[in-house]
Amino acid sequence: MKIKKYFKTIIAIVISTCAFNSCTDEFEYGKTQNAVKTLESSNILQTTALVSGTVITDNGSNLSARGICYGTSKNPNTSGLKKTDVTATLGTFTCALNNLSPSTTYYARAYASNNLGTAYGNEIAFTTQAATVPILSSTTDANQVTATSGNTGGTITNSGASNVISRGVCYSSTVTSPTTLDPKTNNGTGIGSFTSSLIGLTPNTTYYIRAYATNSIGTAYADVKSFRTTTATVPIGVKTTALSFTTQTTTIGGGNIYNDGGATISSRGVCWSNTTTSPTITSPKTIDGTGIGAFTSSITSLTPRTTYYVRAYATNSAGTAYGDTFSFTTVSATVPTGITTNSVSSITQTTAIGGGNINADGGATITSRGVCWSNTTSSPTISNSSTNNGSGTGSFSSSLTGLTPSTTYYVRAYATNSVGTAYSSTTSFTTSSATVPTGITTNPVSSITQTTAIGGGNINADGGATIISRGVCWSNTTSSPTISNSSTNNGSGTGSFSSSLTSLPPSTTYYVRAYATNSVGTAYSSTTSFTTSSATVPTGITTNSVSSITQTTAIGGGGFTLTVGETITEYGVCWSNTTSSPTVLNSKKIGLAPPGIGFNTFSSTLTGLTANTTYYVRAYATNSAGTAYGTTVTFTTPQNLVVGQSYQGGIIAYIFAAGDSGYVSGQTHGLIVTTSNQSTGAQWGCSGTNISGTSSSIGTGLANTTAIVSGCTTSGIAARICSDLVSGGYSDWYLPSYYELQKLYLNRSIIGGFTSTSYWSSYQYSSTMAYGISFVNGGAVSNTKTTPLYVRAIRKF
Repeated sequence: MKIKKYFKTIIAIVISTCAFNSCTDEFEYGKTQNAVKTLESSNILQTTALVSGTVITDNGSNLSARGICYGTSKNPNTSGLKKTDVTATLGTFTCALNNLSPSTTYYARAYASNNLGTAYGNEIAFTTQAATVPILSSTTDANQVTATSGNTGGTITNSGASNVISRGVCYSSTVTSPTTLDPKTNNGTGIGSFTSSLIGLTPNTTYYIRAYATNSIGTAYADVKSFRTTTATVPIGVKTTALSFTTQTTTIGGGNIYNDGGATISSRGVCWSNTTTSPTITSPKTIDGTGIGAFTSSITSLTPRTTYYVRAYATNSAGTAYGDTFSFTTVSATVPTGITTNSVSSITQTTAIGGGNINADGGATITSRGVCWSNTTSSPTISNSSTNNGSGTGSFSSSLTGLTPSTTYYVRAYATNSVGTAYSSTTSFTTSSATVPTGITTNPVSSITQTTAIGGGNINADGGATIISRGVCWSNTTSSPTISNSSTNNGSGTGSFSSSLTSLPPSTTYYVRAYATNSVGTAYSSTTSFTTSSATVPTGITTNSVSSITQTTAIGGGGFTLTVGETITEYGVCWSNTTSSPTVLNSKKIGLAPPGIGFNTFSSTLTGLTANTTYYVRAYATNSAGTAYGTTVTFTTPQNLVVGQSYQGGIIAYIFAAGDSGYVSGQTHGLIVTTSNQSTGAQWGCSGTNISGTSSSIGTGLANTTAIVSGCTTSGIAARICSDLVSGGYSDWYLPSYYELQKLYLNRSIIGGFTSTSYWSSYQYSSTMAYGISFVNGGAVSNTKTTPLYVRAIRKF
């Protein structure tokens, strides 16, 4: 029986299976190509497509679902993306596939399901369109247009398969096809209609507008439209608020503005006057922001007991409009009120800190405030001692100075305005008792020499009584010097000071203390000590070069350094012609001028010298430690010069005497002549040319020669021969003047080398003649400038 039941069950399953698959090889389970067929796709866009299919047979079992399965991979099935048709019957159906990706290939198959399973149709492929910029239908006409604003908008019908990330309206008054590079609004994202508000426009101006939409592909625009803003007017509906909280100098007002007249209100407030019932913004005014709406104004700096007229105002680009006028009268002024005195603090013997606070100025500006005090009356006024700590209300601090130690003072704060002066209640305090100065310190001693040093100190506090004397005191016998010992007086008062200690012996230890004296007494610092330097011979001695050397005299000198506290007992120069290191035991010249601190220079005249002798010279300086010398300088006195002596490139022809140009008392100077003639027949030159300024005197030959050479360019003339001459190592030769040539004639036999003939001088007679001298008889000869005469050059020494 069990075996029969088992076979009956198997037969039932086979029959049921054959009902769906027709029990043929073609419709076996899993081979259902002819049961379901996929048709062609259509209406393919960026994100949507239509795909159709048909169910040919249900194989005897009712369908539970039919539709399209799809994906980006081949052989899609119902476990992936699918679109189920609402009707599960045999026949043809179409499914709309949504949310596809642009530019993407999809694979699709129709399917049908019953209780036995799912059958699939053949596979088809399709590719979605590429994404594009959004599509806009139109730009909304401008509406609600004012002088500075207007409303518009647009409609986006398609996103172009890419999300709209920005949308709005772009506009311009100069570009007829505005883009997003021009001014624009930004009105969110997505497709659909939107509204844009354009603000900040210029009155009476034509604007071009276009709706725009932007996605990842780019920006698309709708059609261009235009509109014109209205003409602006002054603000409309300006109202003045009633005044409140009026005091002597202030009140509170304000206003309200209902319409800006089509142009932005750039300034608003209230204006007021005490002379006109129609104040304007040229009168005093407040500025209380911009735009329409209510505002509050604080009116200040008013005069007490005065009637004022006030009205609100509003200004735009079209002008200024005013509200109605209100009037008010300020309260009469009083003396300041609410004055309190601070407790006195930081009390010393002579100073204290006070102060106070003023709550109200009484309606008139406080011009002075402070504290007043007295040690004789408990109700001090500003006629007693007082401070002036500025003006206005509020807190202030006062420094009370010049007080007397151990004294009780009465203090009141005060405040003064145009009405008068008001005072606070009185407080009192007592100054501290005076003491000797405190906080005295001694500076380290510095700049120590053999006889001087620099000290000093600092005083922190005067002890409540003025310091009348301060300085340092010192001693070499006690370690606690006082002002009865040696001391300085370096002024008065507290603070730092410097002291110069003088007249100190060398190599000595001193004890030093700073001191300060007031009416109570003298106080001292702790002691410091120092030792003066050991004495040394003078330093920095230099010897000058010797100058103005004659046969018997010369000028020398030198320099030396004198330090603070050092005493130079003698200085000068010493010299010798036998030792290269002369001392004060040799010849010397003592300096006379008292030396000063620092480097001193001096000059000394050396006398009693011997001609043609070499001397050694040193500067010297002497103090208590001994004598120091400078370096050695040498010089040689000149030999005794005589006419006929060979000297400086020639022969001495003449020694200057008193009255001669070039004569110097105590020195030997004169004329040197060449050893032979420079020419035996040279013209004077410049015939017909006047050489002005020539002279016959001794000492003028050089100037004459220079003038001749400058005025006459002819070569080979007498003056040029002399001027161009280089002889004996010298090049300053010239043609002698008449009297210089005469000296050559007078000394001709000693000099030698002359010929008994005529020689030219540099002295002109006329433009065609010049002077010479006959060396036959010494007489003057005047010859034409073209006459050839002898030439002999000279120079000075």
